[in-house]
Amino acid sequence: MRFDTTIEFMSTRDVAIIAVCLTAASIVAIVAMIHGAGKFEWNWFYPWVIGPYIILLGIFCLPRRQTDSRAFAGCTSAMTVLVFTCWFYIGAMWFSDSSTSALVFIFAPIYLFVGGLVVWGSAWFVLSRDHRTK
Repeated sequence: MRFDTTIEFMSTRDVAIIAVCLTAASIVAIVAMIHGAGKFEWNWFYPWVIGPYIILLGIFCLPRRQTDSRAFAGCTSAMTVLVFTCWFYIGAMWFSDSSTSALVFIFAPIYLFVGGLVVWGSAWFVLSRDHRTK
């Protein structure tokens, strides 16, 4: 059995998909924070909420030399993070009447970061195994 050990450059399309999804997710998070506060007022929750998206962008896109399975796993994970970001923040800030809905800004960044890594690692593992068996 022979394994393909060539490493290709990650396509610009894959980088763009990842960057657009994670940027959109961070915008949703910022808008939700502004909506929850009623106005923009700088506090240290902004880096806490935006940090996971920046770190995930670095993990999913760097290094630029990636296999197709890793690039696809990054795209899949970025889309998943965007969906769950919308679900967490929009649900908490626009559709919840609970007085504790602002706690989403404490816990959601952790859940999104860990969940994004789990989806990325799982997808990369499954896709790389699928690629090797062909």
